[in-house]
Amino acid sequence: MNSQTIKPLDEFKVIDLTHVLAGPYCTYQLSLLGADVIKVESPKGDMVRAWGGEQEQVKLGLGTGFVAQNAGKRSVVFDITTKRGSSLVRELIKQADIFVENYRPGTMADHGLDYQTLADKNPQLIYVSISAFGQNGPHGHRPGFDDVIQATSGFMSINQRGDGPIRTGGPVLDYATGMHATSAILAAVMLRARTGNGQHIDVAMQDVTMLLMNRHSSIAATTGIPVEPGRNRDGPLLGRYATQDGYVMLAGYRPSNQRPILDAIGLAEYSSMTTSELLIAMPEIEQRVEEVLREKTSSEWDQIFSQEAVVAGAVVDLADVIKSGQPAARGIFAEVQSEFGNHQVTTAGYRINDSVFSPDSHVPTLGENTREVLAELGYKEDEVAAFFAEGAVN
Repeated sequence: MNSQTIKPLDEFKVIDLTHVLAGPYCTYQLSLLGADVIKVESPKGDMVRAWGGEQEQVKLGLGTGFVAQNAGKRSVVFDITTKRGSSLVRELIKQADIFVENYRPGTMADHGLDYQTLADKNPQLIYVSISAFGQNGPHGHRPGFDDVIQATSGFMSINQRGDGPIRTGGPVLDYATGMHATSAILAAVMLRARTGNGQHIDVAMQDVTMLLMNRHSSIAATTGIPVEPGRNRDGPLLGRYATQDGYVMLAGYRPSNQRPILDAIGLAEYSSMTTSELLIAMPEIEQRVEEVLREKTSSEWDQIFSQEAVVAGAVVDLADVIKSGQPAARGIFAEVQSEFGNHQVTTAGYRINDSVFSPDSHVPTLGENTREVLAELGYKEDEVAAFFAEGAVN
């Protein structure tokens, strides 16, 4: 795997006042693109430092929830609830290109870190606000995590199985919001290059979720009618089918997709039928497909689907995906180090000139870079010691 030596955001400085997942994943993307990201944490640290992993790992504040999107950043502890802590953030802003926060609307203003205050100090600043519902509207004041947004955005309403609406197995809305915010930041960087002016970006998790449901959102907005939830089986040869030990997904959207699937599973007597004949015979075909698929394991069928290059695949877990070798071939993971040990974390997830953007190799402990960053601001050792004594920094 090659590594990009020139990155798009080299020499950019980002002040990261985010926590949990959506904001930190956004600034992680900026770090992957070369930005110097200074993560400003409270004395307690980002709450995800305690999420997951071995006991010693959590004790060090390097839980899996933190490691996954904070490699390559620098960590400082500035307590913004104190005058000194918030004033130090304002000093950082004077030298920054981008400021990202993901607190409830109004929180930054309470600490003198709102857009207008910071823009007065740095007119070229790109200021990014990530929140649950946005900076305005009847719900703009409400807090929210990924699971709450899954419920309130309509996302869960189209994912119903068994006893009712379900949430996804991972915080996909947090990560999607982080990616969308990164896209908005890159657009703002281009605007600033043309106009010379800073920008205020307002990204809402609910908005992003509605974009993820783009077609469904458009239908609901046009008709005013709720969209029917998805199912595990949407039509003939289209959906989830049981195997000997699990499941496979078939994507027979059209006869041109259905025929190769039928050939691959050994039902060529049906694949030669005309389209009208296929339609008439579908009840019989469906029964035969269900019977045949139960004769082999999901893995065996997946190998056949791969060999025949048909639009079907086994339902597998993440560990199996990684074992397949495809993620390694794509450069999806990079190894980073922390005081706890080595970790595999994701890269930018795309290739440019056959290279990928990977994180710097270190995950910071809480406040690891506080003294270093204060020195960069021009403070002498005795002044730094006084800040520590005040409790404004750590």
